Amino acid sequence: MTMPPIQAHSGSRQAGVAIIAVLMVAALVASIGGLLMLRQQRALQQLEVRKDSAEARAATWSVLQLVRLTLRDDARLAQPDHMLKPWAVPIPEIQIENGGLSGRLIELNGRFNLNHVLSTDGKIDAQGLAAYRQLLVNLALPAQLADALERSWPTQAKNTPLQAVVEINELAKIDGYNAAVLQRLEPHLVALPVSTQINVNFVSAEVLAAWMPKLGVSRAEQVLASRRGKYFASVDEFAAVVPAQLRGDIPQAKLTVKSSFFWADMGARFGSVFLQHRALLDRSKADMPTVLWMRRIY
Repeated sequence: MTMPPIQAHSGSRQAGVAIIAVLMVAALVASIGGLLMLRQQRALQQLEVRKDSAEARAATWSVLQLVRLTLRDDARLAQPDHMLKPWAVPIPEIQIENGGLSGRLIELNGRFNLNHVLSTDGKIDAQGLAAYRQLLVNLALPAQLADALERSWPTQAKNTPLQAVVEINELAKIDGYNAAVLQRLEPHLVALPVSTQINVNFVSAEVLAAWMPKLGVSRAEQVLASRRGKYFASVDEFAAVVPAQLRGDIPQAKLTVKSSFFWADMGARFGSVFLQHRALLDRSKADMPTVLWMRRIY
């Protein structure tokens, strides 16, 4: 007499289990569907980033070629290089479809070439080392950093000629050359692959006074003030504004009004991607400036 209630209870229980199973399957399907959708969105985002990156790289290369053409055409004019030239003015971001481009050329012949500390036979050059020591003093940095450089030239190998420094960041391996020191040196120092002359239209007072210690930074600033609003058309024109009693100390052979080395900084923004590259350009040997290296800096 108790069997019918038992059967009714069993049927309800099976129905409940079936409903739970259906809900679990529905939840699983929804989870899988959401996961697939999320993966698809991520795949599309990655595809968009790759597309934007490719466009940014292509645009950077195009800007680099334009910069090279600009420097080539400028060299053909055979005129002094100075701060008033169009290429010396940074280019603000130019808006283009889905992005923007920006860039600037940084003249390097006005800086102290670290490799002046080396002679042509791969040994420490006494005059270059003395000038570097004076530069440190002019920048309120310890003169002993020059001695540390001499003792631990970045690529020094025993019984072999010293090799040229590629980048001033190599100095970070030497005791005393911390981030603050390198930051102080950066606007005045560069490492170029060959011996270079100093462009008096770009040189800083600290670098000029490094090669002319009797002139001093203060009087060097007064001399260089003459190029404001114009420029030195020749080294002789520069020499004419140096105090007469110091003209015999002018290192004529080390000075010029022409520039051969430049950094080209190029920024490209497409979508969510921003790339910034730097290239070292040399226009001393060929009609079209040579790209010595190019690397991403951001």
